[in-house]
Amino acid sequence: METFELKKVIKEIISEFHTKGIPTLFQREVEIPEFSKINKIMVFTGPRRAGKTYLMFEVMGRIISKGAKLTDFLYINFENERISDIKTTQLDLILESYKELYPNSTPVIFLDELQNIVGWEKFVRRLNDSGYRVFVTGSNSKLLSQEIATSLRGRSFTIQVLPLSFREFISIDGTVLPQNWEYGNMKNKVRARFEEYLSLSGFPEVALEKRLDLVDEYFKTTFYRDIIERFKVKNTELMRLLMKYLVRNYGSEFSINSFNNFAKSNGYKTSTSVLHRYVKMLESAYFCNLLNARQKSMKKETGYIKKTYIVDQGFINFYNVDKNPGRLLENIVFNELLQKGERVWYFRNGTECDFITEHACIQVAHELTKENQEREINGLLEASERFGIKKLEILTMDQENELTKNGKKISIIPIWKWLLKS
Repeated sequence: METFELKKVIKEIISEFHTKGIPTLFQREVEIPEFSKINKIMVFTGPRRAGKTYLMFEVMGRIISKGAKLTDFLYINFENERISDIKTTQLDLILESYKELYPNSTPVIFLDELQNIVGWEKFVRRLNDSGYRVFVTGSNSKLLSQEIATSLRGRSFTIQVLPLSFREFISIDGTVLPQNWEYGNMKNKVRARFEEYLSLSGFPEVALEKRLDLVDEYFKTTFYRDIIERFKVKNTELMRLLMKYLVRNYGSEFSINSFNNFAKSNGYKTSTSVLHRYVKMLESAYFCNLLNARQKSMKKETGYIKKTYIVDQGFINFYNVDKNPGRLLENIVFNELLQKGERVWYFRNGTECDFITEHACIQVAHELTKENQEREINGLLEASERFGIKKLEILTMDQENELTKNGKKISIIPIWKWLLKS
């Protein structure tokens, strides 16, 4: 597109946003720091449809509350098909276009889904050098990579935006939990909302519309835009098989060799080296996370089989007819730990502990029974002993108790209570 035509399109996009305005928002529990003495490039990264754009709008709302006008914002979504072919050398036209519309204004700049523009870092750095406040979003973990940090020369501050936590999920209809809610009638409402959260999704649009079928579109967009197109994947059917396989085997140990044999037995052309690359692509696109087994030697951890968790339970609920309730709870717990910024591992050495953080050992079971209680407790005790961790928890659907075994206290907590802890 020629310069004149492109500037005209950019002006249309800028003006349309100023006419349309900021949509009605519900507040996310995502901390967005403000720097008073330095100018940081704020980078929001996370999976598609997790709410990064709305978090940008929330930032705009905060700035407006301090006296700014909507026209003080330069907002561009790079997934707008009218500028989908914009080149790196044409990025400067964005600021030029705004300046021609508002010659006396210095905008706060919001650049949405910028990850596919090669060389965007240099453009953003120039804006930062010129004193502009800049907010950027992107739907792949490349925005967190060392190369980006180096390119931005330490000027960026990254905020990871994931699907709604349970606390955020129950707040979207205006529900406010009173103090000591767990001792009154509100407890039943919270329990019912958790059932809804468990069977639905943490993606904001799905939660608001209560339409699980929306995740099918998210899956397809992630597949085509963030994986096939971005990484130029040629064996698309193998990648699709891998994604569906991981969704069906969430919360389980995943072996590249085993899946390689499975794919070959079903007629797919593949190799372990290809699959290693494919798995990294899926992690980069925020589709799944692979969890290391914790060992006494940190260097040994990456060599062990990993467990796989999906970024949101919506994919699990939509694509699986038969769902394992215990593993579904486990997937939610993992994502909550991720939301909180915890370093997480699992442990297996005869016994198993679902999650180990730097300060807690956690088991997840839909229900503690005579058949599984000893196994769950022994896994906690062995992990606690091996890594010197004192806090031991078993998360269940409804049971609540406190046990002492081998001199160690074990808290049994309903998962919906645990998720609402500060």
